[in-house]
Amino acid sequence: MITNAEKRFINQWLEQKSGPKWKYYLLFSTAWTVVSFLVIFFLTKLFTSLWETGGQNLIYIFVGISLLVGIFYTHFTYSSNEKKYHKIMKREKGNAN
Repeated sequence: MITNAEKRFINQWLEQKSGPKWKYYLLFSTAWTVVSFLVIFFLTKLFTSLWETGGQNLIYIFVGISLLVGIFYTHFTYSSNEKKYHKIMKREKGNAN
């Protein structure tokens, strides 16, 4: 039996992953890149003096790190949601037999 939380997850996941996979990755990678950049930027500004010693090139390093974090987290989320979806579907297919 599928719980209400699982039904919500299935509906939301099918809606999110509808369409080409690259569109999902583009949208969520961009969003997570922006979020991770803001977190890195404000934490370094708050707790370190890197801005005084790193200069203008430091921003390029932060953008690169943020891009990698955004892509990694998007892939991690997509993979874990797919596994969860297939696990629920496999369980329900087994229950239906």
